[in-house]
Amino acid sequence: MRIIISFLWLVAISGHISFAQTTGGVFGPNISADDRSVQFRTAMSPAENNGETRWESRIHYQQAFSENWRGRIVLQGSDIETGTFESNFVQAELQWQLKKADSASSWATAVRFDARLVEEDDGASRLGVNWTNQWNPNGSWQFNSVILAGTEIGSDASDGLILELRNGVKYRLENGHQIGIESFSALGRSNALGNFNTQNHRLGPVMTGKVTGNTSFLIGALFGASDPARDVDFRLWLGHKFQ
Repeated sequence: MRIIISFLWLVAISGHISFAQTTGGVFGPNISADDRSVQFRTAMSPAENNGETRWESRIHYQQAFSENWRGRIVLQGSDIETGTFESNFVQAELQWQLKKADSASSWATAVRFDARLVEEDDGASRLGVNWTNQWNPNGSWQFNSVILAGTEIGSDASDGLILELRNGVKYRLENGHQIGIESFSALGRSNALGNFNTQNHRLGPVMTGKVTGNTSFLIGALFGASDPARDVDFRLWLGHKFQ
């Protein structure tokens, strides 16, 4: 698995890459005390209106400190002009699970605190607080909803909170894989939210599952539902949990 992750990372940094919201996910609240894992994510958006095909990638490492606290470090970078890798930002994340599910059908919730340090030419650094929720009404269905809020800091910062919504519903198959639909909505800034067709809304299918006992995958696509959104993004994630 280390060889696979290293190979995928080399592929990512040697190609034409850019980074955007697509590498994010509809993340849930649950934390396992023994979690120590790495994940690589990549996405491809075909060329539109005589533009370029866009590749988006990231890699992160996460580790739980207890059954309620988990840290994560994320590295993202790109250089779409020359194809050589340059770091765009490093992000530190700390997730705190406020409530565990008391039963298979009950509610679980957590908050995640983000601190993003951005390269000088790539915009403003950012602090964020996110609220994630999960419901499992039975053994087959799972519902997730995330509210994200961020504020820019530094000399290049703009006013207003950056607001996003992410939602997902999944159904567990007999083989253990899950299929479902996810939506991503970038609403804009709190002082200038606009309307549906000035915001970025995307929706599409997703499948998750295990390659082996410790290696997981996600494949999916997001289709633009509003004017600013790209027509389609294809997504692939590979993750590995260390024992």
